[in-house]
Amino acid sequence: MAANTQPIAVIAKLLDLTERRVQQLGRDGTIPKAERGRYDLVGAVQGYVRYLRDQASRNQGGPADFGAERARLVKAKADLAEMEAAERRDELLPATAVEDAWTEILARLRARLLVLPDRLAPVVFEETTIAGARTLIRQGIAEALTEIAAMPVTADAVRAGAAGGRNPEGTVDPGAAAGDDDQ
Repeated sequence: MAANTQPIAVIAKLLDLTERRVQQLGRDGTIPKAERGRYDLVGAVQGYVRYLRDQASRNQGGPADFGAERARLVKAKADLAEMEAAERRDELLPATAVEDAWTEILARLRARLLVLPDRLAPVVFEETTIAGARTLIRQGIAEALTEIAAMPVTADAVRAGAAGGRNPEGTVDPGAAAGDDDQ
């Protein structure tokens, strides 16, 4: 007989369980059984505490509080309504449309910059000084940037997927975005 074993009635009363539940926990191995009808007191308390901790950790991922979930739903609906109102006031644009517009702008910029050497080489070749060549190159870059800045990208164009310069797959065609005169 173990040093500190107690009858099932004492263990049940101590753990606030029925005797039947103590027997079930003993069969499951949660509470160590010393001998028929008797349980180790310290082992029973430690085993039951460990069992309760495991149950609590499993329940953390379980069903949430209805009130908290309802509050989350109401907040999500309010946020969605606020975003829709901002979109109607032209204060908010879809991220994909903004990305498409920037892709188009960068394609135009790339096309304009890539054509600069062909356009400027003959003019710079005729220049006799480095300062003059530098000035011509800077003017060419400034003209290209001014052209790009003058190309309108409106909120409607962004909403429509930045339609200009698109091929059938919906991607930007740098040649179309740059214009035919740069070829």
